[in-house]
Amino acid sequence: MTHSHPQAEPLLQLSFWRKISLGSGDLAFNLYWQASSLFLLYFYTDVLNLPAAIAGTIYMAALIWDALIDPVVGWAADRTRTRFGRYRPYLMFGSPVLALAFAAMFFAPPAGNATAVLAVACTHLAFRTVYAIVNIPFASLFARVTRDSAQRADMAGARILFAMIAGMIVSSTTLPLADLFGGGDPRSGWQILALIYGIFVVLILWQVAFAARGLDAPGEIAAISIGMRETWLSLRVNTPLHLALGVVVLSSVAATFFHKNLIYYFKYVYGDTDAATVALTLSAGVTAASVPAWTWVARSYGKRLAWASGMILLAIGLVGWWAAHGQGLTALLAAICVIAAGMSANYICFWAVLPDTVEYGEWRSGIRTESLVFGLVVLGQKAALGAAAGALGFTLDAIGYQSNAAMDGDTELGLRLMMLAIPLAGALLSLALISRYRLSLKAHRDIVLEIDERDKARAG
Repeated sequence: MTHSHPQAEPLLQLSFWRKISLGSGDLAFNLYWQASSLFLLYFYTDVLNLPAAIAGTIYMAALIWDALIDPVVGWAADRTRTRFGRYRPYLMFGSPVLALAFAAMFFAPPAGNATAVLAVACTHLAFRTVYAIVNIPFASLFARVTRDSAQRADMAGARILFAMIAGMIVSSTTLPLADLFGGGDPRSGWQILALIYGIFVVLILWQVAFAARGLDAPGEIAAISIGMRETWLSLRVNTPLHLALGVVVLSSVAATFFHKNLIYYFKYVYGDTDAATVALTLSAGVTAASVPAWTWVARSYGKRLAWASGMILLAIGLVGWWAAHGQGLTALLAAICVIAAGMSANYICFWAVLPDTVEYGEWRSGIRTESLVFGLVVLGQKAALGAAAGALGFTLDAIGYQSNAAMDGDTELGLRLMMLAIPLAGALLSLALISRYRLSLKAHRDIVLEIDERDKARAG
């Protein structure tokens, strides 16, 4: 049985600027992710005039397809060997294709016949396919950079900070710029904005590939000739991975039913679409501002405490959101701030915990499968997001939602219940799973040391 550790292991102490450069990749990917997550369903229903159920089904199918191919991309990335490295070529050559695929979604024709629906579905599937091909190698790169759990918490903090900056950019500029560029034609405004985002993302991902030089040595292909049985064993015994996967599935469903509904709430219930821009921007800003505090808690007191505290805060914020209805914009925004602070811990801890599960699986089974672990967890995340988006579309139809038409009292109540009950259940179930997580900072350090001792004994 063979083993393969990250070639960049001696570079445990990365410079501040290198961490920042690598972490900025999440600014790029989250321009796409946040734009599609927050606004694509709205674009389908209120700009292209697709029925909510059809729009949700397309969104669901594309994300589930993305999820299904993630492990395949991870498997291929683990076996990629080029003079540019293992993961860097995907960033270097895939990013321009990804930019074109993203823009293509906004060039789909408005609803009117089956051909238009097919065009929407095909462009969305193409985007999700290329996104997986570029994003999974980027995420996997962080398991090779260092095996120091504390530094991984730092890097997770940098990544989430950039992700939240992207969220602030998307939240604050998307609706105003789409209106500005459209000049009365909403669809053309979205198209121009998508092209601008694409160019910006390509430039960022190219600099990430540059910053990753020397941290992504290609290695020997023979070093990873691991059979499916051994790979399955590594995943089966990885209890921390199972718990992290469960939490990400639950939190993905919770986030979908709250954040995707915000724009509908402020447009149809509160009666001010501009307030949606304020709310989404504030949410991203608070999430970003909370990153240093949660990173410090994770480093100082452990990731389980930070993660559990965030879920408790999220639950409190959701109850506050329900109570704030009818109390004015300030009360609604205050509840959103509490929700965002809680979700910040979830983002930080998920990306800080995930690389640690790689070593745990290796310790238990003797097999190291970086990209497959990341691919499996992202599969769960995207499948959950896709299923939740599909369910959201059907639920909007079920409560009587009609695009660009006033909501009656029952539809309004149904929308508000969706934004409370499902996210709150996800937060509480996530808290129950997190309470079972036992991989502390000390336990992880001991595992890494034991793996190193095994390798030295084997080499000797």
